[in-house]
Amino acid sequence: MGPGAAPRMVDACARVVHACPRDVRHAWSRVLERLDLDERVPALDLPVEIVVGTADRLTPPVHARALAARLPRCTGLTELPGVGHMTPVEAPDLVTSTLRALAAAHLPARAAVPAKEDA
Repeated sequence: MGPGAAPRMVDACARVVHACPRDVRHAWSRVLERLDLDERVPALDLPVEIVVGTADRLTPPVHARALAARLPRCTGLTELPGVGHMTPVEAPDLVTSTLRALAAAHLPARAAVPAKEDA
């Protein structure tokens, strides 16, 4: 998390990470180690919005910029000053509004579903 993250949020995120069994975290590190984005990213043919914290040490802005340059339909790149890797926790309103705007711009409108009558 970024340096300005509230201590209670740092504690909550640490509890989530530490609650995940060590062997599961290790297995996920192996997945990330083998992840090859060079070939597949340019084939990702859908709108993508990138949000990255400037204090993200796991996937820093330099990686986000490189990813944005390779995505054929990147709709934007937002860099949040002082925010770390836990962007949805540190800046939930911005992440939510970004997702809503992306969905509104690129997903077809759905017909309203009538509410169920109370029994």
